[in-house]
Amino acid sequence: MRIDSITPIGKESNSLEEVQAGLVHEEQNVYTVYTDPRRDYWSREVVPALQKLPLNVWERESGGKSRRILIDARLGRRRPHRENQELLISVAKKLGLF
Repeated sequence: MRIDSITPIGKESNSLEEVQAGLVHEEQNVYTVYTDPRRDYWSREVVPALQKLPLNVWERESGGKSRRILIDARLGRRRPHRENQELLISVAKKLGLF
């Protein structure tokens, strides 16, 4: 058995009566999901993939993105803008890192 992720949820107590009465049929309407930003896809999958190759390979494959952006992304210190995230993910998939 392997645990893929842990998702903390909260059960809204003010909705329990509605659930018991059958007025609420889907759990998404009752539970609140508390996400941990340290355990999202970027942190779990992309950052380790970025660390698998030397920085000069990432510079070349990403079309000359800023070295600082790549260094910070590889260390998990900051996330690039959405466009750059998508670019790095597509490069990682192209290189077979996922």
